[in-house]
Amino acid sequence: MLTIKMFVVLAIFAAVCGLEVYLSRRPARWPGLVLPALWFVYTLFAVCAAVTGYYFAYETPLPLTIDLLVSFPLSIVQANIPAFGLLAVYFVCRSRRRRQKQLDRMQVQDL
Repeated sequence: MLTIKMFVVLAIFAAVCGLEVYLSRRPARWPGLVLPALWFVYTLFAVCAAVTGYYFAYETPLPLTIDLLVSFPLSIVQANIPAFGLLAVYFVCRSRRRRQKQLDRMQVQDL
């Protein structure tokens, strides 16, 4: 049962990475940034919802406010690790595209 769930998660992860590679290789820049932006917005709303639910569950807000000010940025960074991975894929694909474009320019100048 666990191996089936893990297989499904890995298949979804591979499909998202493949889609990111496809979108990053497009001539326009913005399609490759759609998936990381969507993930960032999703995690921002999810962490904000979790923090507000955690905040209103307790009666003493001052020590909790200090705790949330420390933990909120860490939660955002931790939740956006997949977005950072997608951005890394984007920048690798775009750098390859940029390098190929420079090679094409050099070949045209050599003629």
